[in-house]
Amino acid sequence: MENAGRSRREFLSGAGSALGVTLIAAHWPAIAAAHAHAAAAAAAGGPAPLEFFAAPEARDVDAMAAQIIPTDDAPGAREAGALYFIDRSLHTWLAPRGEIFRAGLREFQAQFQAAHSAAFAAADDATQQAYLTFIEQSEFFQEVRALTLIGLFALPQYGGNRGGVGWRLIGFEERHVFAPPFGYYDADYPGFTLPDAAP
Repeated sequence: MENAGRSRREFLSGAGSALGVTLIAAHWPAIAAAHAHAAAAAAAGGPAPLEFFAAPEARDVDAMAAQIIPTDDAPGAREAGALYFIDRSLHTWLAPRGEIFRAGLREFQAQFQAAHSAAFAAADDATQQAYLTFIEQSEFFQEVRALTLIGLFALPQYGGNRGGVGWRLIGFEERHVFAPPFGYYDADYPGFTLPDAAP
C-alpha cells in the first residue's frame, strides 16, 4: 500500500515496529522458525494448514499483507508467504498477543463490513487501499504491517526474504564482509593498520 507522494521505499524504510526491537531480538530463534514455516508453506503451492487463523481471518490478513507489500515487478508479501509467517508467529512466539490481535482483526472486519457490505478480501484494490490508508495509524494495522515487514526483510535463509527481494526494495546491498572504502566519504581511507610498536 502506498500513499500519494510517498514512494514504496520510503514506506517500507520508515515503517516502525509496533512490536518493538527488544521483543523481536528476544524471540529471534522462534522468528527464524516462523520464517522457515512460511517458506515451506509458500513453496508447497497449495493451501497450507493454518495454526492460528480461521479461513475468513486468513483471507483478510493475506489481503492486508498483499496491500502492504504488493506484487509488482518483484514478488510481494503473498509470494513470500507472509500470511503463514504471521499465522505461525501468533501460534508460537507471539501467542501472548494472540487474543489481542484476534480482537483487533474482528473489529477491523466488522467495521469494514459495516462500511462496504463485504469482506475486506472480497473488495477491489482501490477500496482496500483507501481503507488501509484510513486506519494506518491504528495499533492493529501497525502490528499487521510490522509482522509483514519482518516476514520479508530478514535473512533469506529464514524463508521470507526470498532471493533478497525485500532488501532490494530498500536498497540494501548484501555482502558477506564489508571492507573500506564504504563510500565516497572514506574513499581515501587506506584501511586499518597496526600502530608502530612502542620503542
